[in-house]
Amino acid sequence: MPRKNLIRTDQFPYHVTIRCNNKEWFDLPREDVWRYCISSIRIASKKYPVKIQAFVLMGNHYHLMIWTPNSDLDRFMYEMNRTLSKYLRQETRRINRIFGDRYKWSLIQNEIYYQIVLKYIYQNPVRAGISNFCEEYRFSTLYYFLNLDILPFELYKPTIGDKNEFLKWVNSEYENREREKIQKALKRPVFKWHKFN
Repeated sequence: MPRKNLIRTDQFPYHVTIRCNNKEWFDLPREDVWRYCISSIRIASKKYPVKIQAFVLMGNHYHLMIWTPNSDLDRFMYEMNRTLSKYLRQETRRINRIFGDRYKWSLIQNEIYYQIVLKYIYQNPVRAGISNFCEEYRFSTLYYFLNLDILPFELYKPTIGDKNEFLKWVNSEYENREREKIQKALKRPVFKWHKFN
């Protein structure tokens, strides 16, 4: 399948995800992988300034919501994943590639869509059964933001509106059918959504 042409914009965010080769787990404790991810974001954003809205690290993949003021998602992602792969190879002594394929992206062109995707990103650990609440998962920028922990880059609008209302909303689960529709929509170059029934 040919790679889709990047839709360049500085007006809307992207959802980005990438998975390890063969869907294998990272060969390091998640604390270490988190540290390398955050460092890779910092290094890449110095070269290609972006706005990070949300980042969630899972066992064999990550989810990112990102705005690109210079319309250069491809350059940022190349630098970030190149740096991250280098760190992980050095630590694990792997000789094969770290990621199974290139990153996947979907452009979010609408405020309602943006809210749907932000919630979807934060809910990943809850859906996977490794956290009871989104804000308790330590390998998420939401956790760092709410606990006033320091990240080496500034987060751009990590929550929406009142904090307590946001947490109540972000922890309200989607039905299975809704989740499947979101996952399908995120495979498109432009996230398209038909109203929940």
